[in-house]
Amino acid sequence: QSIPLVSATAIGGLGNSVFAIGQKDVKDHYVIPKFQNKKVDFMIEVEGSSMYPKYNSGDVVACRIINDQTFIQWNKTHVISTKDQGIIIKRINPGADGLIMVSDNKEYPPFEVPKTEIDGIALVVGVIRLE
Repeated sequence: QSIPLVSATAIGGLGNSVFAIGQKDVKDHYVIPKFQNKKVDFMIEVEGSSMYPKYNSGDVVACRIINDQTFIQWNKTHVISTKDQGIIIKRINPGADGLIMVSDNKEYPPFEVPKTEIDGIALVVGVIRLE
């Protein structure tokens, strides 16, 4: 089964913590044998250096959509779709009124995103990297 590679600027949510990926958002489809049993819903390219050294700009991460926020794996890397800031790739932890976004790159301080700002969450389950 092929996995869609989606555009980071086009992906969005419906305001109910579920990603909405339309055909116009899909750049291509790939078959990756190692991801076949990982329940991968989509792949997306990493932009920026906030998650360095774990993830580099240009890496492609494979993601599984989280439909129930009670099953979030704290301190694991997730792709978060937000209303105002777009797509964020961060480790997440519980916050007072939302989720704390934590970068691996220590030059980027943690910040909280209110739950009302979050459109969708997906767990990163794999990565593809070119040298």
